[in-house]
Amino acid sequence: MTQSGSNLSNQELELFEEELKSRFGIESAIIAKAWADDNFRQELLNDPKRAIAQTFQLEIPDNIEVQVLEEPATTFYLTIPPKPFIGAGGELSDEQLEAVAGGWVKVAAQVAYSVYSGIKGCLGL
Repeated sequence: MTQSGSNLSNQELELFEEELKSRFGIESAIIAKAWADDNFRQELLNDPKRAIAQTFQLEIPDNIEVQVLEEPATTFYLTIPPKPFIGAGGELSDEQLEAVAGGWVKVAAQVAYSVYSGIKGCLGL
């Protein structure tokens, strides 16, 4: 891969896409829950790790910091997550292969579906 990232392999593109789908799935589920439940939103702002763990049964490791910002209507926050690491020679690690094969993607999909189902039920849809 070049320094500029312009010559990504299909394997790298697939990994990046799956990583983003997983992240967006989890973030979307958390945001949807915060929009639908003011108590959860306040818990999320006060103690994000605890709120996420209790609501989604997702334990966040101690070495990971979680910051939650409430975005005002006149501001757009954009975060750029760390780029997934591709090993020497363009090889994926076992963990990355598992993620592409459905490891974290499955978890994200399950969380998103669970939250969607709950919100759908609360709204009577």
